[in-house]
Amino acid sequence: MTIEEAFGIVVRRLRRERNLSQDRLSMLSCLDRKFISNIEGGKQQPSLLSIFALASALNASASSIIFETEFILKINTPERMRPDGSKIDWISSMEIMMNKINNCYQGTETILIVDDEKQLREMLSDFLVSYGYRVITAEDGQDALDKYKQNEPIHLVVMDVVMPRKDGISCFREIKKVNPAAKAVFMSGYRPDHLQAKPDFQLIQKPFSPVEMIKAIRSALESEQDVIGDR
Repeated sequence: MTIEEAFGIVVRRLRRERNLSQDRLSMLSCLDRKFISNIEGGKQQPSLLSIFALASALNASASSIIFETEFILKINTPERMRPDGSKIDWISSMEIMMNKINNCYQGTETILIVDDEKQLREMLSDFLVSYGYRVITAEDGQDALDKYKQNEPIHLVVMDVVMPRKDGISCFREIKKVNPAAKAVFMSGYRPDHLQAKPDFQLIQKPFSPVEMIKAIRSALESEQDVIGDR
């Protein structure tokens, strides 16, 4: 991942969180609409002036945007593992970020993380544990189904859509047979329209910001909405 791509993720998250269109952000920041589109797409290197302009328009500090950008780079870079196999100490960065985010996103619930990419599983596990959650990991849909049956209670499943052996949607439909009240947040690198998304399909697109993920998790845990039943 490049720094431009990471910066784009942060800007896109903040814009959507503030319910701003790219046109509106362009007007508030006095930056060209195409420039903003390129920024969000990771195709444009931001200048220091544009960072401050965007920060002001998004009602955020430039330092917080830069910090989150650097954090996303750390957790999405394969080289975060040292040659000897030990982890680079980036958990301290998460602790700093925790202090910057409202404590209401912390919790004690049990979350099942399902992804065939080991690095992402480890990253999400470390991140959620630092927020107080208990975490169980699974490497694919079949492994997730087995572990869901073996561990009670699991309050939320955070699961990739495309995986070997059993995909996320099929897996979750079987989980719903075990527990009709089961909840999930799905992750995917595909566009929602490619997945024939429904209104109750809670999807986080990869790559994502940890801030976006922790908010989606807390929202799902507190929601009473049924998600993807036997349809």
